[in-house]
Parts: sequence; C-alpha cells; structure tokens
Amino acid sequence: MEEILFELKKLFTELEKIRSEMAEFKELVLELKKQFSEAESARYFDNWIPRQKLMEFFDYGDTKIAELFKQGELQVSEVGIRKFITKESVLKFLEKNLKK
Repeated sequence: MEEILFELKKLFTELEKIRSEMAEFKELVLELKKQFSEAESARYFDNWIPRQKLMEFFDYGDTKIAELFKQGELQVSEVGIRKFITKESVLKFLEKNLKK
C-alpha cells in the first residue's frame, strides 16, 4: 500500500511539473505570436520605423529622442501624435556617426 501511495505522489509531482512546463510553453507561444504580428505589420511599412521602436533601438528616452529629432537629420512623418522615421535617414545618421 505504501508503494502505491509513493508512486501516486511521484506521478502527481510529474503532472505538476508538466503543467508548469505547459504554462511556460503557452506564454512562449503567445510571445512568439506577438513578435510575428509585429514583424508582419512591419513588413507592410518596410521604409518606416515607429518612434517607439527607434527609442528601443537606441535605448533613448523621450527627451533624448526629441533632441535627435530637433537636429533635423532624421526624416520624420507625423500621423496624429505618432511619429515615423524613414529607415534610410536612420542608416545615414548611423553612418555619419560611425567612429573610425
């Protein structure tokens, strides 16, 4: 009888481990779906980068990115309160600031 209880506890522990792994897997799948969706939408606007993505890329906050826009080296399009920057102007900016 003790052996049966021991085996049941062992099985229960394994089931809990599997349940936990499934929850982690579900989170991973949701994150991948989100990334795919972002990549899919970016594909339709190949030449434009949303301000938020540029901030993430440069690791800049609002003030620093606003300063960068004021320099006038980036081509910016405003749609409502959103700003989009051409990839070409970002590449030119990066090349101009290349350290040799």
